[in-house]
Amino acid sequence: MERSELAADVYPRAVTKALQEIAAGAYEKIVLARGIKLQANEPWQPLHALNCLRERFAGCFTFSFGGGDGRSFIGATPERLLRIRKGQLLTEAIAGSAPRGETAGEDAKFARDLLDSDKDLHEHACVRDSILRRLKAVGVNGHADSMPRLLPLANVQHLQTAIEAEVGDDVHLLNILQEMHPTPAVGGTPREKAMARIHDLEQLDRGLYSGVIGWFNHLNEGEMIVGIRSALIEGTTANLYAGAGIVEGSDPEKETRETELKLRALLDALIA
Repeated sequence: MERSELAADVYPRAVTKALQEIAAGAYEKIVLARGIKLQANEPWQPLHALNCLRERFAGCFTFSFGGGDGRSFIGATPERLLRIRKGQLLTEAIAGSAPRGETAGEDAKFARDLLDSDKDLHEHACVRDSILRRLKAVGVNGHADSMPRLLPLANVQHLQTAIEAEVGDDVHLLNILQEMHPTPAVGGTPREKAMARIHDLEQLDRGLYSGVIGWFNHLNEGEMIVGIRSALIEGTTANLYAGAGIVEGSDPEKETRETELKLRALLDALIA
């Protein structure tokens, strides 16, 4: 198996440049993705990888999407964009990350540091407040938990805040979806300013990465997730994607390590 970066030597420099633009007031947060290409001698087995992800990340949404062109887009994401059932909307802000520890004591220390981190709390607040503003823009009043809680996954832990709201018959799920996506967890804030800079900084084609996957029905019910921590597989080639939120106080080396943790989960599933 051969491994290569989709945009070689770009990511740390992109984070550094983004931090300069944040300091200059261009935007408050931007999410920068990193991609790697895996070239194998034999075709990858996406369903086997999907089962591995499902077993390891039972608390995540695992997904597989095929466009009928022989490619498979798979992943395991903690990111629920929205769910509406019987007029009740549920969404969540997920932002701010820390590794898992090798021991219970180390794991608890990482968790405490995350809950006390000004940088991660600021990043998380950007996502939470943006979601509430976006909901209000379509006439939906969201209610968020007062403090974030920990969302522990197999390889990383996050800050998470649940957001709930009532949705009337005059607001369609797709109208909410159009306003909410992309959230600051995959784009940035302010959204328009951050999104305008992502492609130039990343220098890669995201493809289906960070797109929306889900369902809805005639009763204005449905559930949508965000396709992050994902891989696009075609034959012997697999392109893996993962991102990190960049705010004031971010460190290029740390953000690179965070993306490596997320990529490793996909890599382990593919070669299991």
